[in-house]
Order: sequence, then structure tokens, then C-alpha cells
Amino acid sequence: MKAYNDDNRFFNLRSDVYFKHFFSVKKILAIFLSNLWNQNVNEADITYDNTESTVLDGKKIIYDVVASVSLNGYQKEVRLNLEMQNRNYDYLGPRMDYYSSRKYSEALEKSERYDMASVESIWILGFDDIKDYVKTPTRWYEEAYLSTSEGVVLNEHRRVSMIFLKNKDKCPIIELKKMLEFFDIDNKNNLPVVESQEMKEALNMLLNMNKDRALRAEAFSREIFALDQNSQLYEAEQKGIEKGKAEGIAQGKAEGIAQGKAEGIEENKKEIAKTLYSLGQTKEFIAKATGLSLDELNNILK
Repeated sequence: MKAYNDDNRFFNLRSDVYFKHFFSVKKILAIFLSNLWNQNVNEADITYDNTESTVLDGKKIIYDVVASVSLNGYQKEVRLNLEMQNRNYDYLGPRMDYYSSRKYSEALEKSERYDMASVESIWILGFDDIKDYVKTPTRWYEEAYLSTSEGVVLNEHRRVSMIFLKNKDKCPIIELKKMLEFFDIDNKNNLPVVESQEMKEALNMLLNMNKDRALRAEAFSREIFALDQNSQLYEAEQKGIEKGKAEGIAQGKAEGIAQGKAEGIEENKKEIAKTLYSLGQTKEFIAKATGLSLDELNNILK
């Protein structure tokens, strides 16, 4: 990974921080949706919503981008959930379904009829397939609905769309294809050629975002946290497996993995908190990045 203070590092839209900031600009989101949906979406049609949703057990779902979109010619709003996914986790398919189901449930609470609630859950994926669900797709775009085994759609008002970045060259929509190229820019001297004024403005926005030192620091911090957490999880899992094998008990394997993961994550959070604090980050930012409370941080940073 690049050094924390590497000014030459270019953050593209695969960065969680830059993705959220980029698509949290109405003009950018309007360009993206207009091209993807093949209908005119204006900035005035978009209202951003809270990206946090609390479920029954008190836990929170944190989405990347959430908005309500009023489409011309429709007497309803579309609730939009836009996600960027770089890693191919287990059960990603059910996670996609759960996210869209949550948004559809929220839409129904504000509507009087089922046909007045509509949800679009769009996932931009940086890998080849979705484990156990979509095997090595050859197309740049796939969509899924709740349907019968014969393909009869039961609910056309809740759609999950998948954009596969590795197949973006097959995208026939010129402006959208150009925007998808923003996800793979590796340096500021190797930029895609854009012709329309809208795309020039979008590209300039990404370039200016890369000059924002606070945003760069946040992105670096997120990378440090994600990398360390993934490494710690893997190490903890391997230790748990070895412990289970040594004991010769299947239950020992499961318990060892769970305990190792839990302990590893907590210790990792503490180390990351110390690192971020030494780099000058505020306690409020560190708490948000690690999930630790301010009281826990104060004890760790004594």
C-alpha cells in the first residue's frame, strides 16, 4: 500500500471515501442515472436520504449512497441505493437482496399502495462473479427481480442491478462507459479522454477531490483500517482453525474461529486508533472510523 503521505497517490472511485463523496453530488448522480436508466434525471429530482438504517436488534446498516428520485412521467418516487463493492464476500447475493428489501419496506411505509413503492438497488462490482449466484458474467450489466422458477417476475418494483467493472468495455452507453473508467484511473497523467462538457466537469471534480488533503487523509485512514482488519481477521481465523484441529473437535474449530475473530478485531481497532491519533486525526474521526466510543478511545490513548 502507498505511504500515508504519498502526494502522488491518485484515489479513483474504488475508494470508499471518494465513491461516496463523488456520488453525493447531485449533478454527478443525475448524469449517472440518466445514462443508466435512459431517461432524463435532473438535479432537482434528487433528494439525498440518511445512509444509516437501524434494524430491529438495534444494529445499523450503513449504505454508501441513498436517495429518492422523482422520475418525469411517474407519480411516485424511486428509492435508490447505490453501492460500491471491491471484495467478493460470502453471502453477497443475500446481502444485496436484504438491502433492497429494507429500502422497499421503508418505501411501503410512505405509500398507500404496493405499486407506488419502487426501489432500485445498484451495485458496482470490482470482481468477476458473485459467489454461488452469478458465475463469471460475460456482460457488463445484470439485473435481478423476485421471480418464479419459470422467470415470472412477482415484483417489478424492486430491482437489484449489478455493473461489472471488469466488463465495462462492453457497455454500449458512451457517457456511462466513460464514467465507469473513473473507477480504474491509476494516476493523474493517465486520464480517460472525455468529450462532453458534463463528463469534463465530472472528471475535474474527481481531480479536485484528489487535491483535498482532508479527503485524502480520510481515504488513507479507511484503507489502513480495512487492510489491517482484513489481515487480522485472516490471522485470527487461521489460529482458530488450528486450535480446533489440535483439540480434534469440530465445535472447537467453530468456537476458535469466532473467538479469534472477535479478539483480533478488538485488538486491531486499538492499534489502528493509536496509528490514526499519531497521524493527527481527531478523536471524533477515529471513533467514526473504528466504531470505538470516545470513552474507549480515551482509555486507549492514555
